[in-house]
Formats: sequence, structure tokens, C-alpha cells
Amino acid sequence: MVVSEFIVINGLATQVLKYGAISTKAERKFLFLIIPGNPGVAEYYEHFMQVLYENSGKRVPVWAIAHTGHVSIPKEHSPTSQMDGHHLNKVCSLEGQIKNKVSFIDQYIPKDVSLIMIGHSIGCYMIIKVLEEIDQSRVHRCFLLFPTIERMKTSPNGIVATPIFKYLRWLITSFLYCSSYLSQPLKYKLLAWYFKDKNVNQCILNASMNLFDPLCASNAMYMAHQEMQTVDKLDVDLVQKHLSKLSFYYGQCDGWCPPEYYHDMRKTFFNGDIRLCEKGFSHAFVIDASQEMADTVWKWLHPSL
Repeated sequence: MVVSEFIVINGLATQVLKYGAISTKAERKFLFLIIPGNPGVAEYYEHFMQVLYENSGKRVPVWAIAHTGHVSIPKEHSPTSQMDGHHLNKVCSLEGQIKNKVSFIDQYIPKDVSLIMIGHSIGCYMIIKVLEEIDQSRVHRCFLLFPTIERMKTSPNGIVATPIFKYLRWLITSFLYCSSYLSQPLKYKLLAWYFKDKNVNQCILNASMNLFDPLCASNAMYMAHQEMQTVDKLDVDLVQKHLSKLSFYYGQCDGWCPPEYYHDMRKTFFNGDIRLCEKGFSHAFVIDASQEMADTVWKWLHPSL
């Protein structure tokens, strides 16, 4: 059964989901650590986590750390009365989220645990940056799924999203502020209607409830706006430096990192572990392909354990 915890990182409560605990008896300890995309709600990955945990025979714990400020915080953990907007933006910025992940690893994961990090979308960019800040001996492998690590603003989706996040996010936040007064059952029914043709797992509906929280939505859009401005030119030297521990997985029809990005990566890093999806998974694989994606990652990883 999954366990949800809220821990304080850099002054703000951050959610961590856990399948399994780190063993104190195993000779060699491993931990899957999932870094989400945006919105960074860990619960989107619950089914993916469960399958991965079961594939390991429940021997390797699977944890996911949400992006700070993207999950509704229980009242007992709420710091809003003690924190000004400037500090909130700093902690919830793209750079702040990277620092939060480093702090979490340093403070909450024992140094004798070998990390298997799984990034999704902007989480892949964060992992590459995190690798610069932690002891390399702590990292066994990193899987970067549908990696938005370059040219986000000029990607097919980025061309459309950039002006929205720049000019309209305040309008969207105002709309969500009004919708936040709807009853919880009504919000849930709206989400069920939206996903009615997708046959989604329960965790997708639960995770999406956070988007009715204006503060969470605002933080997610603020970070997305920064992504468009920051994630531009690929840091070739940084990728090359950590290439031996990186495994990339690109989609065939991904509007955020289209197949041409995959082909460019293959040309630049011809000896890298860089794969193109052959199963038609979408960028938001957690909605309709969590089981299949978890099976793919496990088969990919298993020979190296």
C-alpha cells in the first residue's frame, strides 16, 4: 500500500509517496526515485510506482517526490501565513525545485542507498542538474522518459504554450479560483466527465483534484513559464559528463520533444543509451500507459541489478 508523507524542504511542505521502505538489512540497497513532470503531482505516478514495485518482487522501494507547491497542503502543514510571495516563488521556481530535490536526497535518503532515478518530462532536466550536486557514487542509473531537456519554446507544443503561460496564466488562475468554491463531489464529477473516454486509473482523478487549488495551479504555470525561457539549448557537455548513467526514452508523436530531437541526440551521443518508443506511448504516459511503461523500465533496468 502506498504511503503519503509531507516533509518540510526549504521551508515548504512537500509530498512524498512511498511504495516500500528502505531495508536496513540488505547488503546492497536500491531505491527508485521518481521526479515528475509538470504539474508535479506525485499521485499521477501511483499506478506506475505500484507496477514497478511489484515487478521488483517488492524488494526495491519506489518513491516519488512531488514538486513543492504543486500539491494541496493539509492545513497543519500550511506555511502561507509565515512566508511572503517572493520566497514562495523562489522555492517553487524551476531552479528552486532542483534545489529541493537535492535537499531531499541529502537529508532523507541514506548515503549507502544506490539511487535509480526516473524522470518524466521536465523531471529529466531536473535529474541532469541534480547529478551535478550529489555524490555520483550514490547513483546507479537514471531513466529519462520523454525528456524535455532542450528547445522547449520552439517545440510544437511550446510554440502554442509559451504565450499562454506568459500572458494568460493570471486569467486561468482567476478561473480556477472561482472553481475552487465548487463542492468536492462536483469537482470530481467534472474530472470524471473529462476523462470518461480514457478509462484512467483512480490515481489520475485524485491527482487532478489538486489542479482546482489556485495556488497549486499558479505554481505549476509559473514553473512552466520558466521552463519555456530556460530549457533551450541542450547542455551537451553536462549530458556527456553523465552519459554513462543516463538512459533516454523518446516518443514517436511527442509535441514537447518530437522524434527529430531523438535523432539529433543519437547523432550527438552515438554511444548513448537512447531509445525511441515503438509502442505509441504518449508524452503523458501516466494517463493511459503506466503499466506498460513500468514494465518497459523494469526490463530495461533488470540486467544491471
